[in-house]
Amino acid sequence: MNYKMIVFFFYLSGICFTLQAEQLEDKLNVYYYSSVEFVETPLSYLKGSVPLSKEVALGRNHYRFTYDDKHRLKSITFFNGDTPRNPNHTSNLFTLAHRLVFSYEDAIETITFYDVKDNQIEVLGNCYRFVYTLNPLGFRESLYFENVNGERTENSWNIYQYQWIYESDGAVIEDRFNKAGEQMPIRPGFEFHRLRLYFNPLGHIALMQNIDQEGNLIENTSGAAQDQITTNAAGNFLKWEVLDKTGQLEKGNGPDVAIGIQTFNEYSYESKLEHRDENNQLIYNSYGICSSETKFDKWGNIKERRFYDDRGKPTHHEKAGYFQLKLEWDITGNFRDNLAYYDIKGKPVGHQERGYHKVLYKYDDGQRLIQISYHDVKEQLVNRKDNGIAYIQYEYDPNGALLKTTRYNKNHKVLEH
Repeated sequence: MNYKMIVFFFYLSGICFTLQAEQLEDKLNVYYYSSVEFVETPLSYLKGSVPLSKEVALGRNHYRFTYDDKHRLKSITFFNGDTPRNPNHTSNLFTLAHRLVFSYEDAIETITFYDVKDNQIEVLGNCYRFVYTLNPLGFRESLYFENVNGERTENSWNIYQYQWIYESDGAVIEDRFNKAGEQMPIRPGFEFHRLRLYFNPLGHIALMQNIDQEGNLIENTSGAAQDQITTNAAGNFLKWEVLDKTGQLEKGNGPDVAIGIQTFNEYSYESKLEHRDENNQLIYNSYGICSSETKFDKWGNIKERRFYDDRGKPTHHEKAGYFQLKLEWDITGNFRDNLAYYDIKGKPVGHQERGYHKVLYKYDDGQRLIQISYHDVKEQLVNRKDNGIAYIQYEYDPNGALLKTTRYNKNHKVLEH
């Protein structure tokens, strides 16, 4: 076979492979989205937000949702073009891996999780599998977690099991328990325990109420008893309002604000965030932020974030001490090269709480992250203030699964964590 025939053979093979891939996608009912709809509870089903054509999707970050012939969700995967990626800022609390696989059998629904090398992985601690039980009507009734050995386990929020009760008025009662059977909060820092949930006509969370066993509203230590949530038809989390048990605005819960307002761009990416008090006045939250604006590159990666005060003027992050965060990516948009902090004048500055100015990322020939390192304003290796780490190295097995993580200080001494 001569050279031209070999080239022609591979050309035909490529066409056949592409056609097979397209036919497989058609058979699997693939839909492309720029992001996922907001969910606050694992009771809610994951859905795509902002549909994209395949042509547009293959030029940027996107999710692929596949459904079977019964239109049951089979998988959710995140890509930049055709490159598998882990979800970025577009993900939510339950979009936890590059690929989520859904299986159905009798009254059981399971979710398993995979990395970009197609290795099944653990999420939320040592959760290898999410297992939902369904009631006779087919609705989710409970959720528990299994580890790699198939044993039931707590997730990293110390939740062993979720349970849901459907009320006649359309509300849903959610209980969360640890392994000892004790009632658990939604997650660390969000001290709502027993919940009464209400949803809007499109199924998005609209109101979360903290209740006792008799169904009475109760206030937590911050004074909050309810979270009222506004979403749009695309499932964007536009606004939250913290209320006391009488329905009045109350600063509370983790950010310690009464109102949070988020603005989204055409791809459902948060472009602006601001915090307000009971009188609808701009305030700083407990994390040191009053308002922020975020910009994105052509692939949909965050490239810049800036902070503003209660008058809308540029300001430094109240706790971290920087005005601007910049992120740079490689020419494919798949791999972060560095992250760095700057003051209002554009000069390099160190993160006040963490002690470094810049983070550098290094990859091997297989495009696997092999090192993260921390540097001061003079580009010198520096120990982080919060944990003493100067750099982290990662090792993988031949299949690309993470084998070992080793942490060092700037003197190259191994740190135990």
